[in-house]
Amino acid sequence: MVTQIEEVNYEAPPVWMSVLESVVITALIPAIGWLFNPQDPLFYDSPFAWLIAAPLLAGLRYGFIYGFASALATIAFMALAPRMGWIDTALPVQYAIGLVLTGMVSGEFTDIWRRRFTQMKIINEYQATRLAEFVRNYHVLRVSHDQLAERLAANPHNLRDALLALAERFHDADPVEDVLTQHSSDLLSFMAAEGRVEQCALYRVDEKHCVERQPIDFIGGQARHTDVAGHPMVRACIEQGCMISLKSEMAEDSPQQTSHPMLAVIPLIDVNDRIWAVVTVTEMPFVDFERGNLHLLAVLGGNLGDVIAEGYERAPTDHALARYRFEERLKRWARYGARYRLSSLLMAYEIPGRIRGISNEALTDVVYEQLRALDFAWTTDAGDDTQIIYVLMPLTPERGAAAYRERMSRMLNERFGVDVANSGLVFHQRHVTGKQSASVLLADIRRQAENHASV
Repeated sequence: MVTQIEEVNYEAPPVWMSVLESVVITALIPAIGWLFNPQDPLFYDSPFAWLIAAPLLAGLRYGFIYGFASALATIAFMALAPRMGWIDTALPVQYAIGLVLTGMVSGEFTDIWRRRFTQMKIINEYQATRLAEFVRNYHVLRVSHDQLAERLAANPHNLRDALLALAERFHDADPVEDVLTQHSSDLLSFMAAEGRVEQCALYRVDEKHCVERQPIDFIGGQARHTDVAGHPMVRACIEQGCMISLKSEMAEDSPQQTSHPMLAVIPLIDVNDRIWAVVTVTEMPFVDFERGNLHLLAVLGGNLGDVIAEGYERAPTDHALARYRFEERLKRWARYGARYRLSSLLMAYEIPGRIRGISNEALTDVVYEQLRALDFAWTTDAGDDTQIIYVLMPLTPERGAAAYRERMSRMLNERFGVDVANSGLVFHQRHVTGKQSASVLLADIRRQAENHASV
């Protein structure tokens, strides 16, 4: 049964290739006429208007500009031919108008089709990210309840609570720049306890998918692998973005033999397919090396990748760098809005210095907790002890702002007893359609917040 649509990796050819092919297609039909039909090289007396084929093919292949340019080039050649004495027939005006219309209509059809295709691709990627996030939570919940069914009813421990406790430790700890180094022992201890692993090591993976040679941390002693990055199981794990176990390697008759064979390689990968690190498992009880426990380790790798990603988002960064990252995402979705009519929403919280004794950090944490998979937030000072939290919500229509404000107001009221209407907390919103640039949107909200503060 087909469970996934095959990815169509269409890439437009380079400009020079597009221009070259359009020129060849435009010149090909007159050249054929001169070679095989010299008495009527432009096919004026032919039952079919063959000159239309060039603008039609160029427009269908490359779009409006190329189809229109091909039609103009063909008309210029038709007007030049009688002046040069090549043919005796003057330029037929109706024929020329038909060429232009053919190139324009076919090119516009191609541009519309490409815009719709790109629009659907962006929406599909967004839905796939949300689905991956949901599936991971579902697997954790299912495995957790399976464990509860196997244990005594009086035992309060379950996987979901343990994972939430680990995420809470990441959240409560002081933000650091290197989350992996700071919390490597917590990650390995959690995986060893929940996956019944006796010996494992944690290796960092950079943005170019290169694995460091030395482990960040290990449990049960360090296995003697001279080249972890070059190990076939590690390479397969990085390339496929999923867990690789010794069973799959044995099925492929891998000749790799070591005194400490790798039993499994688990990627710590988030929902955006960013691999932060890999865990190599070299020792675990034989009875636990079975399909169910391996599946649990794979699920834990995905969830721990999400925990690491959230930790790096909270890591301290330069203010200019944080603004740059936010503006880059805002520019991207503004560009999507202008090109493909994919609307997004920019929300902003204007937080005064104090709201009934509640710190700005506590309110900021609530906002960040409610971010979805593709949402992105940025906090900045607006002067006079006032902060602004910008929240970019991709693929959210303008009507979603009211529901979002209502939900956040209810949550602030339930958690802190804050009456948003009388607290001084102000919501600002902007519809991201691409008509305004990212810097203009941010400056507009900031100016409105400063005016509100002065009043």
